[in-house]
Amino acid sequence: MRSRRPLRRIALVLSAMALVASCGGSDDGAATAEGPKAQRVPLHLEGVADEVEFGSPVQLSVPGGQIDSVEVAPEGGEPVAGDVVDDGSSWQSSGDLQPGGAYSVTVVASDRLGQEHTFTDAFAVGAVPDANRLTLSMQPADGSVVGVGAPVTIRFDQEVTERENVEQALQVSSNPQVEGSWHWVSATEVHFRPREYWPSGTQVRVDLALNGVQAGDDLWGGRSYDLDFAVGKAQVATVDAATHTMTVTVDGQPAGTWATSLGAPEFATRNGTYIVLEKFETRQMTSCNANITCDPNNPEYYDLEVPNSVRLTWSGTFVHSASWSEGSQGSENVSHGCINLSDANGAAYFRLAQYGDVLTVTNSTRGPEDLVERGDPGMADWNLTWDQYVAGSALGEPVTTAALG
Repeated sequence: MRSRRPLRRIALVLSAMALVASCGGSDDGAATAEGPKAQRVPLHLEGVADEVEFGSPVQLSVPGGQIDSVEVAPEGGEPVAGDVVDDGSSWQSSGDLQPGGAYSVTVVASDRLGQEHTFTDAFAVGAVPDANRLTLSMQPADGSVVGVGAPVTIRFDQEVTERENVEQALQVSSNPQVEGSWHWVSATEVHFRPREYWPSGTQVRVDLALNGVQAGDDLWGGRSYDLDFAVGKAQVATVDAATHTMTVTVDGQPAGTWATSLGAPEFATRNGTYIVLEKFETRQMTSCNANITCDPNNPEYYDLEVPNSVRLTWSGTFVHSASWSEGSQGSENVSHGCINLSDANGAAYFRLAQYGDVLTVTNSTRGPEDLVERGDPGMADWNLTWDQYVAGSALGEPVTTAALG
């Protein structure tokens, strides 16, 4: 992958002992075709600066010589690509140098008499400047245990325009291995999910080898990242808006069937598959924050401390205890879009819920399309067909996770 920054030449002038024609005698007195004798003339050696600016190519030259081979490589790493240029006495790198890396240089060149000379040197590469460094956050948390629907979520602090470059640097390993795909929700967010839910007990490792990867114009990865997480029990909930029930299974075994009340017709809860995002023992909920009304005189106004609140979308869909609607739970949908449970059942679900658990709503009157379009993390991953999800990959194809040793 070549740097797209304007090239700034950094010369490494290498010189050494070379044979040139002379009227005087040489150390060994040998005659040559260029004159009666040849004399060894010492030439000085110049090296690169201690540090080379990241994003700039390296140019090496042996004035008066012909370069036979060049190796510029980090310790234990692959040599940097490059080409002999000009009259054969210069070489210029074409591959990217790792920011913060230390490189050794070995050049073999021939003099005018065909004798080979070997030169060595070394240099360091500067870090990506802060203003040009790609930064990010990841979810799940390192070392966490998650639900079977949990995606790997990477949120960038800058817009990524070179998505293929970045996606090629992202690797997911797991035991057992699964088929999955990356999917760009936006220019600043990319997700990975398996084709089917993660098998319970799966161990997952994510490696982001972004150090030195070009992510956009004057935007580069400045370091690599990794995280490990485990998939816990398969905790799956199904909510039926027609029968007003919520059924929960754990690893395929029934864990509860509870009466519920969903959104009233004008605030219908969306059909579709959600994942649990976070939970709060209590959560302040207001109609003003929900963009319903800020007028205390409006009959739809509310301002409540809500217990056992489990978030399903950033737009404001929760499962929670709602003592005020217990008379309607199991028979009528009366909420402002949340999934209401009794105090006891809400507490039971709250204790179970973990990031990435799956909940599917059926038989409501509203679809998930608006939240999928907006990339709401609660609904962005499991409400697309597999083909649609893969189409969101910059590389345009699914992958099989690498084996996790």
